[in-house]
Amino acid sequence: MSEWKKLMAENDAFAASTAALPHNCAANPYLTVIPDEDDPRVRHLFYDARIPGASTWMHLIIGSERALLIDTGMGAGDLRGAVEALTDKPLDVVVTHYHGDHTGGNGQFERVYCPEEDIPYLKQQMADPEHRMHPLCDEKDLVPISDQTEVIPICDGYCFRLGDGEMVEVIHTPGHTPGGCMLLDHKSGILYSGDAVLSTPTLVIDRFPNTWFPELMTITAFRDSLVKNLPRLEKVTKLCPGHGKQGIDKGYLTEMIDCLGCIIQHPEQHETYDYVDDPGQRQIMCTGRAMVVYSDSRIR
Repeated sequence: MSEWKKLMAENDAFAASTAALPHNCAANPYLTVIPDEDDPRVRHLFYDARIPGASTWMHLIIGSERALLIDTGMGAGDLRGAVEALTDKPLDVVVTHYHGDHTGGNGQFERVYCPEEDIPYLKQQMADPEHRMHPLCDEKDLVPISDQTEVIPICDGYCFRLGDGEMVEVIHTPGHTPGGCMLLDHKSGILYSGDAVLSTPTLVIDRFPNTWFPELMTITAFRDSLVKNLPRLEKVTKLCPGHGKQGIDKGYLTEMIDCLGCIIQHPEQHETYDYVDDPGQRQIMCTGRAMVVYSDSRIR
């Protein structure tokens, strides 16, 4: 069996075991709330999409003065109520990128922070709610896409301050989307890596439109950003991404850099990716544990 297939089988087993946990959130029956094993301030919110590889994670950091919600999922049920049941602290909401499985609950909040390069794409989604992602939930529980939510731009280096010594820093990591970012909690060392670095394949594919900032939606831009940011990531203790396994060790970052380098140098050495029935996802490179599904047109 190909190494990537073994890794995806492990991810599927992890997703199945997580989905089997009780939905323990009274405010939102579609969510499972899981305390972080290392940081008592953190709650991970899991939504079971019941589609292989598609289940999503949101992350709530409850600081001493403010709380930060990272991503809003697919828009199934009362996310705001779930968060308010967990904390009464003033709340900031940030999305790691514009895709609908990370922004579907935006409409429940007055304002959302978003990477500046992704805002044109997000605004386009907000103006066209008919083409939203549809999570598996009762129609009455579907969060409407609202064009009334204020979208506040953030860029590399922006910091959310949650209290004394509690700072979460934005690290711009383009490739999957032009503005995609990771968020580093300087107190715990947890890197909330969105869809940039995760245990399932990172997708850098031409099925995603590149109307704005196309130069940032490439394997090369992705690799260069990780290489540049490695010194900033020295304090990382573990990665908590938007899909798949949580608590990945930081050695995965260098494995991802190696994988991206292999694609740039030897793009023809890919394997056929048939995990999903999507003609836009057909080439995969796997180096160590890192996996990237890519299109040739998105390498440089």
